[in-house]
Amino acid sequence: MAGPQKWTEDLIAQRVKDGRGQGEGENYSPWLFVQEFSSKGTQTRIPSVKLKRTIHTFSYLERWLFLYTEFQQNFFDFQEQFPMERAVTLGVAKTLGIRHSRYPVTQVPVVMTMDAVVTTKGATGPDGKAVGLSVAAWDVKPARQLLKPRVVAKLSLHKAYCAHRGIPHYIFTENSISRDVIRNIDWIRMSLPKDGELGVVPGLFTWRPEQMLEELATRRSNPRSTPSITDFCAQYDVANKLERGTGIRILKQLLWDHRVQVNMNAKWIEREPIARPAAGWNTGLLRKAA
Repeated sequence: MAGPQKWTEDLIAQRVKDGRGQGEGENYSPWLFVQEFSSKGTQTRIPSVKLKRTIHTFSYLERWLFLYTEFQQNFFDFQEQFPMERAVTLGVAKTLGIRHSRYPVTQVPVVMTMDAVVTTKGATGPDGKAVGLSVAAWDVKPARQLLKPRVVAKLSLHKAYCAHRGIPHYIFTENSISRDVIRNIDWIRMSLPKDGELGVVPGLFTWRPEQMLEELATRRSNPRSTPSITDFCAQYDVANKLERGTGIRILKQLLWDHRVQVNMNAKWIEREPIARPAAGWNTGLLRKAA
């Protein structure tokens, strides 16, 4: 399905009425949907495990940003294609002497969007709810694009808009995160429980992860004989008379919940030595561009 051919004020008003760019968590609706535009081969719709909705990304780098942020322990919300208030962007553009983008044909001022607004949480209160939420805006660009004057100008407008709103603004490029980290997150995600899935193995999503954690906690540490993740899980399947591949799926759930520590920068995470349960998790893998 192609995107709108003529962006008019009426169309923009209708989108606002329809709730585009509004809501939080599973109720958020992005300003733009990928199915509204001709595919360039890099647009994806990703089922979010934590938000229980589909995430719309328009490039492989936007996909990377989402995968990384959702994987973090302090993840709370992700609002992609987030619209900025035009009255503010028009004012900022005028102040900075930057040409504000307009839609072709109609020349209506563009509703500029932030690639993502990410909310992270601090501690958990007595009621179990997150407290100390922090919000940051992200723009996603290939590093080579940052050499183009028009791109730099638009990003400066975005940064000024965020300063007006009192939130930090960051740029995400292919240099912000290792490809190996993203590959490993993909590897972990592929075996997580699906909506409506029934455990074909008793306790697969309940007591078996606890059982595996206990086994890992009581293992003797011997670097010379420590098995790889793949070998440990294969041994676990045999010892517990489980179908092949069950152990690796249990371990992936533990990795997703950050209950087992592993080197996420590893080229092949499944070949890494099995580790003891983790007390915490390293969240310093992301490099924020200026």
